[in-house]
Amino acid sequence: MDTTTDHSLRQFMFAARAPSLRKAAETLAISQPALSKQMRRLEEQLGFALFRRHGRGIALTASGVELLARLEPAFDQIDSALAAATSLDRSTNYLSIATVNTLAAYLLPDLVIALRQSGSSARLTLLAASSQEVVESVVRGKADMGFVYDIAIDSEQVERILLLDELLVGYRRAGSDLPCEIAVTELATHSLILPPHPYVLRRIVERECGCPLHPTIESNSVELTLDLVAANCGMGILPAQLRSTIVESRGLERVRIVGGNFERKVAVIRRRQCGNRLVEQAIGIAQHLAEVGVRSTS
Repeated sequence: MDTTTDHSLRQFMFAARAPSLRKAAETLAISQPALSKQMRRLEEQLGFALFRRHGRGIALTASGVELLARLEPAFDQIDSALAAATSLDRSTNYLSIATVNTLAAYLLPDLVIALRQSGSSARLTLLAASSQEVVESVVRGKADMGFVYDIAIDSEQVERILLLDELLVGYRRAGSDLPCEIAVTELATHSLILPPHPYVLRRIVERECGCPLHPTIESNSVELTLDLVAANCGMGILPAQLRSTIVESRGLERVRIVGGNFERKVAVIRRRQCGNRLVEQAIGIAQHLAEVGVRSTS
């Protein structure tokens, strides 16, 4: 089996488990047409249909059901073997943390600094990934803990601990023509820099605007978005909690968005009955940072 087929089979498992291809594409952070094309290629390669289409969406064929039943235990064994092999080289003083890109921009640096200031000499591995990949990394044992948005947690194998409500705001270049406060109904009239459709941030903004948006630039990178805003390419929409060092150093200002609900819940996740001392310490620090952050912005 080549790596392309392996990747397609994993995508098939997501599609087979999800209520629709649209939902599967969102969790995989790819477009629905791209996922549909990948599934058609896999069907051509295998020589039989995996899905049957109907008016309400898609359903697995008998062959698709049989393939899924064979793949799930096989991939579970592969993932367990990889996790076990990785753990062979881990000491009790090792911590692996997975996080989504936006939280890596403000929550993770403060956590690592606080860990070091506490006297911990733990070896750290920090992984940035999509929301679904963060959850999967924790479930499969590739990460000891993860930071993710509560809406993306769909596994009963992990325990979630809510940390804070993250507020989305606009970012403008200081002195630009953009207002310092903007109504949600006026967002569509401005040049926006937003992530692509599968990302939760994009869905929240379009939900509150009540219509699809056509951003001037699509970017899923926090740093790149801020650089583009600094170059006066438009207004970015990102968490209000971004560190001042990466905002003010670029000559940027926050723009308050009024008339909509632009909050989303941030959670830390770990495997149930984890029992890892470093995970417990890191979660305690994260909870303290969240509390201090809420107090400082209230």
